[in-house]
Amino acid sequence: MVLSARPVPALNGRGRRARWRRGVLRRLLAGTLAALALVLVVREVRPPPDPLVAVVVADRPVPAGTVLRVDDVRTQRVEVAQPGALRAPADVVGRRLVAGLASGEAVTATRLVPRGVADGLPAGRVALHVVAADPASVDLLLPGGLARVYPRAGGAPLARSALVLAADPAPPPDTALRSSTARGVVLALSADEADAVLAGHGGLEGPVTVGLLAVPP
Repeated sequence: MVLSARPVPALNGRGRRARWRRGVLRRLLAGTLAALALVLVVREVRPPPDPLVAVVVADRPVPAGTVLRVDDVRTQRVEVAQPGALRAPADVVGRRLVAGLASGEAVTATRLVPRGVADGLPAGRVALHVVAADPASVDLLLPGGLARVYPRAGGAPLARSALVLAADPAPPPDTALRSSTARGVVLALSADEADAVLAGHGGLEGPVTVGLLAVPP
């Protein structure tokens, strides 16, 4: 049996309504084709997403204990980054290696010596931990703030604008001797200021205890 397409009266008629329906159908088809053409053009013009990611790798064999320099590393684009791989040279330059790297090996966070509070100190500055004569004064000193340092026995300040690098955590609230628990801060001092603080302490045994005053920025 042979099947043949039958005309649709609503579209193939000669009446005004049939002509109107044919016009609507043509406009719908034209709009659909235009939208499809636009999608195809956009797909051709827009570049595909880059599946690669940048990681920092050793530019040559680097032994353990090396402080990485700019010419020790380079960036390389890879499909899958190793877990912990660092992405920018600024994240690794100036850091010390715990273990050596082969040429082309990715630099990961576990290959670097952890950062300390003294990292990044400008030349001529040293880090010194001091104990506050009044433990409660440490609550007023936040990392990044400034402190004035006085001898424990009183007198002229030993340092007027020492940068606070870190502060000892407060003991738990239920600690029976909370108010008398020794606490201190790590300060960035000039070499002369550190010498003055240590000289005022009178020796290198035991904690260096000083008076601390928070200085507004």
